[in-house]
Amino acid sequence: MSFVQINFLFIFLPVYILALRVLPIKFQKILLVLGGILFYALGQKGLVYALVASVAFNFGLHRWISYVKNKIPLLIITVGMNAGLLVLCKIFGFLPLGVSFYTFQIISLQIDLKDEKTAFDDFAVMALYLPKLVMGPLVRYGDYREVLSKAKSERLVTLAGVEEGLKLFTAGLFLKVVIADNLATLWNSISIAGAAGITTSVAWLGAVTYTIELYMDFWGYSLMAVALGKMFGMPLPENFNEPYSSRSVGEFWRRWHITLGAWFRDYIFIPLGGSRKGAFRNILNLFIVWLITGIWHGWGINFLVWSGMLFLLIVLEKFTPLGKITKIKGLGNIYLIFVIIISWVVFAIKTPSELLNYLKCMFGIAVENASPAKRQFIRFIRTYWYLLAGGAFMMTPLPRKIYTRFSKKIWMVLLLALMFAISVYFIIQGKGNVFMYYAF
Repeated sequence: MSFVQINFLFIFLPVYILALRVLPIKFQKILLVLGGILFYALGQKGLVYALVASVAFNFGLHRWISYVKNKIPLLIITVGMNAGLLVLCKIFGFLPLGVSFYTFQIISLQIDLKDEKTAFDDFAVMALYLPKLVMGPLVRYGDYREVLSKAKSERLVTLAGVEEGLKLFTAGLFLKVVIADNLATLWNSISIAGAAGITTSVAWLGAVTYTIELYMDFWGYSLMAVALGKMFGMPLPENFNEPYSSRSVGEFWRRWHITLGAWFRDYIFIPLGGSRKGAFRNILNLFIVWLITGIWHGWGINFLVWSGMLFLLIVLEKFTPLGKITKIKGLGNIYLIFVIIISWVVFAIKTPSELLNYLKCMFGIAVENASPAKRQFIRFIRTYWYLLAGGAFMMTPLPRKIYTRFSKKIWMVLLLALMFAISVYFIIQGKGNVFMYYAF
């Protein structure tokens, strides 16, 4: 199941919120666990048993670790087993929905809980909480002790939380279904034509389109996840903070998928020594983190080239005069947007030869057997200009400021209602796509 399906919007979500609101409080944690299981079962029916078995098995390992005196060897085996299963899934292309995020969440739980014994229902809630189950954000157990304790005696769902959540969910739904999914049509047209069938201007248009599409897709999801957290009474952390307003690649990756970056920092980079042991170790640790980041996103060569490119840029920003450029307002922003556009092209195009030809086309280098159609750029702009302009506007800080200031105004509520109706129309028309991060 997906957040952008009619059955979820009009059946699953209202029924689930109602159940959390009216059923006895003693069933609250059970409902939080069952919500994730049912949501997963409706999308990956044949694998839901494996998901439940994994939670039960990992809880058993957690309890075992909590009892033994020398915890480290067993903890290493536990983490290795979960990470190894994820690697095998990547190698063989068998990727159950949300397997990467679920695995990282389980590893986080095992490490954070190594010195304490938690109850099975708390462990299961943290592993299977519906809003974050398949695409994050990744959360820390310590941040939820209070709310898990509160769930034993107090109702988590409030009318104020549902109201605020519905507003944010509508905004995220619109970004995903109306802007991202329609821009996906433009990117698909350009990428299918390939470098031999497009002009340099169209190649740049495609790169910019994908840059906006991915932003709208992931920001839309992030808003919906946070919104559901508000509705269900277990708020999720912010996972996306205007990353295209950054001035450096390092800053960008602290603001794009915030909790994933924090996971790599806390569980890999810092344990390796972080930046505390000199420049060489710092660079080596960054290399390891970005190598794992590339593999996490996929087993294709393009993901390794992509992560290698970002690793190199971050090193240059830290240890060369390039870092001074990133501190200059305006110039740093231009630099960031330019390199991120190029990086997304590397990320999107999986075949090395196709990637090389596309980059050649972007920079005006002749591509063999090229025969681009005439007036492509004008035709695409005429068709998609309003989506490109709307997406570009939504990537600025202004929309967030407008929403924060006017979210309670009646005109904003009416605007959100209209956005919801338009989004539902596009879903009914069958124009929606799965979230792009589902692939990871």
